[in-house]
Amino acid sequence: MPRQRDDKLPVNWTVHSWERGYQHVPVPDVIVWIDIETFDRLWWLSDQYIAAPGDASDNQPHKYAKAGRRFLAGEPMWMPEVGQAADGSLTFRDGRHRYLWMREHGALAMPVAVEQSEAPFVRKLCGTRQRTSWFIPPRSKVPTPVVLGILGLAVAGLVAVARA
Repeated sequence: MPRQRDDKLPVNWTVHSWERGYQHVPVPDVIVWIDIETFDRLWWLSDQYIAAPGDASDNQPHKYAKAGRRFLAGEPMWMPEVGQAADGSLTFRDGRHRYLWMREHGALAMPVAVEQSEAPFVRKLCGTRQRTSWFIPPRSKVPTPVVLGILGLAVAGLVAVARA
């Protein structure tokens, strides 16, 4: 069993449809927890699939960066809305880049909003019993000149000690 990371950050998910005033919808979306690895293999069959942030398959790369800023700030996040496409593949109604950000930052599971009629299908294909959603924040990058400066000081200190 892989060792758990200590630097995981939780996500505060909220259902998008209620936030946007869709209370008039006759049957509200339900929450389904998905296994990200399994979902990703199924989403790959869709024409919406994004292989990597900012690559040719991503027609809105700015949304990935925006989602990342919001995740890192700890803001409440709308759950992605998932559904079944006409060809039977899984697809997004909303939230591809939020999902993508979670996938790229080590998340194993997350909740999604699904129409009630499609929930059993989504649960069967990629549902999980896991009920925690977290991500691993990116490591802060130290500028190269700073690293070289520190190494230079260390070398200078060693040379001074060696001469003494």
